[in-house]
Amino acid sequence: MIRMRSGTLGPYLGVSIVVLGLLPLFLYWPAFQQPLPPESLVIRNISVFEQWLVVITAFGAKPAYMVLSLVWIVWLWRCQAADLVALRRGLIFFLAGEIACAANYVFFSGNSAVIDYLHSYGMAVGFSFVSYAILEAMDFRLIKYSPAKDRCAALSLCRACIKYADVPCGLRRLFSFLIPALIAISLMLPCAAMRPISYRINILQSPQDFPAPMWAQLFEGQFCAWVSIGLLLVCWGVLSFKRKDPVSTAKIFFAAAMGPLGFGLMRLFLRAAYRENLAWANIWEELTELIFVAGVGLVLWLFRGALFKKDQSSAVDQENAAGSAESNVSRVLRIPSSP
Repeated sequence: MIRMRSGTLGPYLGVSIVVLGLLPLFLYWPAFQQPLPPESLVIRNISVFEQWLVVITAFGAKPAYMVLSLVWIVWLWRCQAADLVALRRGLIFFLAGEIACAANYVFFSGNSAVIDYLHSYGMAVGFSFVSYAILEAMDFRLIKYSPAKDRCAALSLCRACIKYADVPCGLRRLFSFLIPALIAISLMLPCAAMRPISYRINILQSPQDFPAPMWAQLFEGQFCAWVSIGLLLVCWGVLSFKRKDPVSTAKIFFAAAMGPLGFGLMRLFLRAAYRENLAWANIWEELTELIFVAGVGLVLWLFRGALFKKDQSSAVDQENAAGSAESNVSRVLRIPSSP
């Protein structure tokens, strides 16, 4: 589990994921039940090349990255390091969302709004866990901000470090700017116009619908935006006002915000870029997900020696290192000023 010295966060994270997952169903339930209006249906013909791309990505790329995700999950199953645990959980939610997508197509012909929503929500939650894995790996494995005994990689830029002197931390000040910037970027989502539309395209003589229903646009453009803004505000408050080890808590809220924000921006871009042919939006979503899963596997393989060899002790080391860092910082900040 993801741990802090104040206790185990697993149950709180689980409850938060369930509550946030159910909330859009209550907020937008009329939109979930509302069928697409007839005027929103557009008949579109595409080339044979584009038709085969749809088939290849749906029946080739999608099963491939689903199988690869399962392989990576099994590979990471016994890992205890916080970044690898978060990555495993992110892949589990991602795979669960893709299973929901496949089930919607196979059993409901793509017409179940609730099952399709589970696909979207699984991706958003999965991206949050992967974001936390990246932050944790950068902290403990690359930058060395939290480990008290290691030299921070940013020391050559800051010239003085909060670990050794009573000075402000450059990285924390940078994040204090980055968080409001991301809040501003989040406002791009609710500013986008929402209009339900569906393209009916013949794929190898079989008509297929590529819809962008109102409930999906409400979830991606409204709910994801306001959730990410709320989490970023909490992150900024923790980083600014929490005196005892603010970084470890702030990372959790920052990563949680990155999931819905990244998912909403991805869907906004694809839908806007390919609004005249949503088949391309579907093609590129599948291809980028394949690239994402393949990239995860490549990183795990290239750095397997460092990631897995010391994994059993790294979880404990991270916990102790963060505690030592807090003690060092507290000791430095308590040094009285010279008379």
